[in-house]
Amino acid sequence: MFVVCNAKKITAVLIVLIVLQLALTLYLCATRLPSADTSLIDFTVVIDAGHGGIDGGVVGSDGVKESALNLQYAKQLGEIFQLGGFNVVYTRKTDGGLYGLATKGFKLRDMQARKQIIENARPNIVISVHMNKFAQSSRTGPQVFYQSGRQDGKLLADNLQQVFNDFTGNSHQAIGGDFYVCREISCPSVIVECGFLSNPQECALLQTPEYRKQICNYIYNGVMLYLYST
Repeated sequence: MFVVCNAKKITAVLIVLIVLQLALTLYLCATRLPSADTSLIDFTVVIDAGHGGIDGGVVGSDGVKESALNLQYAKQLGEIFQLGGFNVVYTRKTDGGLYGLATKGFKLRDMQARKQIIENARPNIVISVHMNKFAQSSRTGPQVFYQSGRQDGKLLADNLQQVFNDFTGNSHQAIGGDFYVCREISCPSVIVECGFLSNPQECALLQTPEYRKQICNYIYNGVMLYLYST
């Protein structure tokens, strides 16, 4: 399904990312005071699991709901950031939505609730986790989106996409557009589409714990690359 990359190239990229991660962690620990919530680094990442409740998002070729996978990936990603010493805030931790009653306008209420959680957290970056779908079922691989005109979000998205492409062998580009969760938030914010549920093989792969951990580790590595570049 994926194009096989040169093993030496992938190894070299991973080594560089590990070195950058260690150097950045040491730097932040030495120059920033710990936050009140006891995170090692005074740096907050909000992880937003897209959809939830009656809004299941896209549906996979085998019937799996995007919202369920988003939550699994968000929790896994949060654990990785916490192990790295970062402060993590989630917009949702359950299968439910954030809209209250499932009445007219629930989608806007859901997005407004997410915005409020994010603003209260005063984060350094926001990562909204989603799954993709495309008319051509052959399309595969993670893809990153950002708010058009926001250079901070574009830089974060470009670094994430670079790490993903090194992993998959794809040549996907980070794509700008108009997205509520990115438009309404002042800090760098991106939407990470972890893969295509419209591709049967990738849909099955996205549901495995091993691949979930792998993708989340690459998201973490992409953030490390972004922090080093800023």
